[in-house]
Amino acid sequence: MQQDQNDTEKMEPVEVPIEDVLDLHTFAPKEMPSLLEEYLNACRKARIYSVRIIHGKGKGFLRNRVHGLLKSLPNVASFSQAPPRAGGWGATIVELRKEVDFESSAWAYVLDEGARAMGTRLKRSQIAQFAIHAKELLAWNRFANLTAITDPVEIAVKQFLDTLPLLSFLAPRSWLLDIGSGGGFPGIPLGILRPDLHIMLIDGSRKKVSFQKHIIRTLSLKNVEARHIRAEELKKELPLRFRRGCRGQQHVLHRSPRGGLKGREQVGGKDELRPYHVIVSKAVSKLERFLDQGTPLLRRPGIMIAMKGRSVEAELESAGPRVEAEGLTLVVKKYRLPHLDIERCLVIVTNSPEALVGFPFVPL
Repeated sequence: MQQDQNDTEKMEPVEVPIEDVLDLHTFAPKEMPSLLEEYLNACRKARIYSVRIIHGKGKGFLRNRVHGLLKSLPNVASFSQAPPRAGGWGATIVELRKEVDFESSAWAYVLDEGARAMGTRLKRSQIAQFAIHAKELLAWNRFANLTAITDPVEIAVKQFLDTLPLLSFLAPRSWLLDIGSGGGFPGIPLGILRPDLHIMLIDGSRKKVSFQKHIIRTLSLKNVEARHIRAEELKKELPLRFRRGCRGQQHVLHRSPRGGLKGREQVGGKDELRPYHVIVSKAVSKLERFLDQGTPLLRRPGIMIAMKGRSVEAELESAGPRVEAEGLTLVVKKYRLPHLDIERCLVIVTNSPEALVGFPFVPL
């Protein structure tokens, strides 16, 4: 008898298989929050991404509570009323977010082959850093609203590979400003690919800047900083003579993560900012507004690059008078993103034609 008891204690517990239906009628209301979350997490681990929650019709109290809980769970992609044959109003169909493995060889292949098609070779270490950035992007996205792009392949192509065409226009040790950086694009990938650059990310959203700083710390990027400030406010920090396009000696002022100043020099008793060699923005504003934001911050010679989709004719026409009146030069470079075969273009504006010498694009 004792032997049978010992054998029973040594037996491994029986694993109950996860099914795609959960009936809440047999559980107490206080058990529901933890039960629902644990069940849905177990479904994802079992690669079950569509489940049915049975809560009954009644007066709708249980249904409303279940829906409230589902809204708060990060792994829930969407939910809707079940069709009549699956319970109708008495049940809810829940679609779960699929597990994304950014460290898989398939995701690395998309980046590696795509970069080769665009004339660039990526190091394994760079792809690994991209993977960390992408993983954290989706983890923060549910409460920081960082991106509408959540498909792994689209993230690889539309966010990371889309950064590569900028490399042709970045001279060594350039100072670069990324306006409206959002999830850190294109500034953080550029910082990974070009550690010689000095990059400042700015955004008007405190949550997005918090994410940018988190990624900068996580990836130990010494050449990238982030500030919660708008371009219009940054412009006010410039001395008046630099806003007028001074060609003389210019000085660098950047805030360090600890709140201090880097590259500080005294000129006439005041700290002064050195405008940027390159200013970029990815589809966050109209071209004319981008010119308003960027031209006062641009050193001479310098270039501004607006990353746009295929159709930019209307924006070019609208910004034409401004470009002509200020004596700016505007050129466009079109390219296609591999894998998805999407057409993109860079709109490049410069305050000095000499900044364009040797660059691979065609004037309009």
